[in-house]
Amino acid sequence: MVDLGLPHIIHSLKTQAWSDEDLLDALNQLEEGLKDKIKKLSSFDKYKQEVLLGHLDWNPMHKEANFWRENVTCFEENDFQILRVLLTILDTSSDPRSLAVACFDISQFIQYHAAGRVIVTDLKAKERVMKLMNHENAEVTKNALLCIQRLLLGAKYASFLQA
Repeated sequence: MVDLGLPHIIHSLKTQAWSDEDLLDALNQLEEGLKDKIKKLSSFDKYKQEVLLGHLDWNPMHKEANFWRENVTCFEENDFQILRVLLTILDTSSDPRSLAVACFDISQFIQYHAAGRVIVTDLKAKERVMKLMNHENAEVTKNALLCIQRLLLGAKYASFLQA
């Protein structure tokens, strides 16, 4: 509901001059209930859901530095399940956007997790990402290169790399 813009629609409806008090009360209740649900569903939960579905797209969670700083330790859950799914996407997806986003997210994990470089190396990600450096899609190639640079240089020396 949030992704479809329901909060914006409710806000727009509330700004209109309604003479029906019951309608205004219903809109207020709906807005409050929606705010509560949004608070409960954290941005990492949304991210996790997107990754587990395997269809990644460029949305603010992927590029926001705050998201990565606040949630990088959540990747440790279930023996790095989300990171492993990202690596599986590299092997199985044919969608260039999903491949590019997966490479970028792995590079972000390397950048923001204290042991990111070691963890990603242990999961044998280098070979998987290297294959994508020759991909026909320029976006995939760019993000695969960024990922390899961060993997080889580590967070300390790769901090100057921009996405």
